[in-house]
Amino acid sequence: MVGSLTESGFVFDQPRTLTTTLVDTFDGRLHRAGLRLELRTSAGIELVLSGDDVVPAHLSVDVVPRVVTDLAPGPFRSRIASLIDIRALLPQVRVRMERSVGLLRDGSGKTVAIAELYEHVHIVDRPDIDRFTTIEIHEVPGYAKQARRARRVLQGVGLEECELHTLAQCAAAADVDLAGFKATATVPLEADMAALDGIRAVLVNLEVAISANWQGAIDETDTKFLHDLRIALRRTRTVLAASKSVIPAEVLDPAREGLAWLARATGAARDLDVYLLEWKGYTDPLGVGAAVSLEPVRDVLVQHCADAHHELGHALRSERATALMTEWRRWLGEPVGSDGLPPRADDPLGKAVARRIDRAHRRLIDQGRLIGPDTPADDVHDLRKDAKKLRYLIECFSSMLPGRPRKRYVKQLKALQTNLGEHQDAEVHISLLRSLTPALVSADANAMVAVGELIQRLEQTRVAARAEFAERFADYDSPTTQRSFDALIEAIAT
Repeated sequence: MVGSLTESGFVFDQPRTLTTTLVDTFDGRLHRAGLRLELRTSAGIELVLSGDDVVPAHLSVDVVPRVVTDLAPGPFRSRIASLIDIRALLPQVRVRMERSVGLLRDGSGKTVAIAELYEHVHIVDRPDIDRFTTIEIHEVPGYAKQARRARRVLQGVGLEECELHTLAQCAAAADVDLAGFKATATVPLEADMAALDGIRAVLVNLEVAISANWQGAIDETDTKFLHDLRIALRRTRTVLAASKSVIPAEVLDPAREGLAWLARATGAARDLDVYLLEWKGYTDPLGVGAAVSLEPVRDVLVQHCADAHHELGHALRSERATALMTEWRRWLGEPVGSDGLPPRADDPLGKAVARRIDRAHRRLIDQGRLIGPDTPADDVHDLRKDAKKLRYLIECFSSMLPGRPRKRYVKQLKALQTNLGEHQDAEVHISLLRSLTPALVSADANAMVAVGELIQRLEQTRVAARAEFAERFADYDSPTTQRSFDALIEAIAT
């Protein structure tokens, strides 16, 4: 095949041994964007970002990057950061091969097509997979005709065109799904199916998300693992709380108790993760001097965060957690007999869910109308939890709900949640800063002054959020939102 391309004008360099690792996030963000990021090791370490209709970008690095902040600031880092955010880069498949590059030039010496020949391609640590050879033809912008001609030449000598690039072929051979894991809150459901069957289907789906994020939360691979684990636990607890008279009490009660314990175990580590993620946004407005003075405070937060994650890891690795999840998976995986089921287990799922969503909505309205300027912060936090539970129910059973009214309703609910979240985050972070004061007795005066400034700024955020609450809640507690909600419920309640 190289001979055919050589006859067509391609000039190939000498083959070189190349070891490359395809990296991406746990949820496949680069792959979904049509990009691939390679970590190549031959003479040094090189990152190569390429993809369909993308001019490859190369960056030499001294160490293997784990997160985007491990890269030097610049266009390469910015392009990746816009896609992966805080997620870690994880190896997907590691490949060794012989690579040679062929260039086709026009009469002026300009490159108009590129061919990459990969020989003796084999997946590292997978001797059971046969070696193979591929050749990739890459278009140069403005010269698509030359690349098409090269492909026809290869087809003419009997080669079969493959839609997958070489590393994607390796991933497929190794059963690696480059799309990654992406949790979804719901599964296909029908309003007329039995309530127990529908609820179990949702709980099975949520258990998959819990399991997928469990080890990443222990290893602290990136902060998104704990976030997604916590969300999956919360959704599960919300569905369980709405499943009285549907799930047998001997299953429901221990599951609720055990999952509540797990959820509590995730709280401190996640709160500190959020604080550190938002730290720059909190401190930058105070000025460079204050930000520098606050470094001792950040160091204390980092240590507290490490301690909290250590405790969380201990909880997730404990015998209690193992026994809890083993028993939970057993119940989710085994058939449920018809004997001794609760009275509403066979009710239509749509009616059962409609009752619970309606009850959660009415509670949110009733409690929200009681919130005033002087309402204690704990009551505002309780309202936030009520809003979250309502949102989780809608998300988990959204496949039954009509799209248009659901989207209109959720838009107003999300706006209310955002306001309540800003208020709660400020409350928590102010309280945490004040609790750190004894640990800062050795800090200089500038640090203590900066802490006071940061508390003042957070207090301003809290006050502003409380002042905005009335407007956000009025938008939610409105005839327009109620009409969307009614359409939502009527679609599954009948």
